[in-house]
Amino acid sequence: MTGIASPAPGACGWERWQVTPEAALDVFRARGRAARPLAVLTGGIHGDEYEGPTAILEICRRLATIPLAGSVVAIPVVNPAAFQAGTRTSPVDGLNLARTFPGKEAGSLTERLAYHLFAGVASQADLLIDLHSGGVEYVFLPVAGFYGPASPANPSFAAAQRMGLRHLWALPPTAGVLSCECWKRGIVSVGAEYLGAGQLSEAGVRDYVWGVLACLAHARILDDDVGPLPHQTAFTGDWQLAETDGIFRACTEIGQPVERGARLAEIMDLRGEVRQTFQAPAPGVVLGLRSKAFLRAGGWAVLLGQPVEESDA
Repeated sequence: MTGIASPAPGACGWERWQVTPEAALDVFRARGRAARPLAVLTGGIHGDEYEGPTAILEICRRLATIPLAGSVVAIPVVNPAAFQAGTRTSPVDGLNLARTFPGKEAGSLTERLAYHLFAGVASQADLLIDLHSGGVEYVFLPVAGFYGPASPANPSFAAAQRMGLRHLWALPPTAGVLSCECWKRGIVSVGAEYLGAGQLSEAGVRDYVWGVLACLAHARILDDDVGPLPHQTAFTGDWQLAETDGIFRACTEIGQPVERGARLAEIMDLRGEVRQTFQAPAPGVVLGLRSKAFLRAGGWAVLLGQPVEESDA
């Protein structure tokens, strides 16, 4: 694999990185006046998500014409085998790359891919922005995710704010997630989600492009001003899981405010009997829903966010 050794000041362009014998990645690198700060941008960790890769391609086009103070490494499609198959997990070994970092040097294809990307690229970043969407099976309210407290003193929260999305999500620390593993190692990390259901949202592409460029300016990688932010609300919360197989029926919509006890969704068996009901444990806003109708036990069903007050800590 080609190393991340910094190119000469002003260098900018695409490279082909042979990360493993089976996987080659198209990588865009731009070096400004200095090698640092270094931002790493990733998309396509799941192969059925399209806003991230499309937005990163547009960001790369713009970066080729913008003076930089620092450096950027951008990888539109991190998981080419899954992207070609249009699947969340790898068709080669069945693993979810987004639960595999920092990987294994002598593991399966996905584990080796994670290892080389993490050791050779992501772990060297000052800022990591990982762009996702709901893929084929889920749909998300557009959210910029952060780790740690909802405080301007928290660099992850401050970076997520600069994405400019109206909703911020305190990401549950989850082992194997690229942004989480980077955050654990002191790297400023943001993980964003935008709609899904296997479609490409042009609004999502536009918002991601604006948001990433704003983050790069905030990190002093771009010589640019950061514009005003919209009113934003931070949420905490995690997915409620299915306890049975069946047909998922949503009783609400993403972005909808709900009261405690509100019926959010249900799972119905093939005789029409309701086998599981999802209710709001507290007032909140629906941040995510299953979009594919058939759901297996253990799968994500509903993500309800509860507002969290911003602190000074």
